[in-house]
Amino acid sequence: MFAENLKKAMEEKGINSATLVRLTGFSKGAVSQYVNGIITPSQQRREAIAAILGVDAQELEGMKDPDPYNPDPYAAVLSGKATLTCQEAAALLHKRPDYIRLGLQQGRPGFEFGSAVKVSGKWSYCIYANKFAEVTGIPVTAISGRDRG
Repeated sequence: MFAENLKKAMEEKGINSATLVRLTGFSKGAVSQYVNGIITPSQQRREAIAAILGVDAQELEGMKDPDPYNPDPYAAVLSGKATLTCQEAAALLHKRPDYIRLGLQQGRPGFEFGSAVKVSGKWSYCIYANKFAEVTGIPVTAISGRDRG
């Protein structure tokens, strides 16, 4: 199940195995085994892969299926934008981007809208736009053109 979902997410994002190796810092052999369903990565590695692919870790694990009868209420307003940058989230919360980064790194309460993963000594952040709106109650449409980036 994980391997199938991983392949699908990689295909949707236009990411091949070599790119996933580079982005995660995992070995070629490990990524190959994940993609081919030989082994399933640890929870920490699944979360890192999910963050890089911009999907929910539960989706990769096959535990979360979209409900066609209960569509995401924010999907229409996002116009295809599934994730936010730390700068965008900070602007919406009237905080500095470093506040967002540190909260995600430390897994603080109230930061359940995204994740931070340290890859090759560098932090990578993923903030899910619909989850951000759900957790904070702030509509993502409040982002103006000047706040993006």
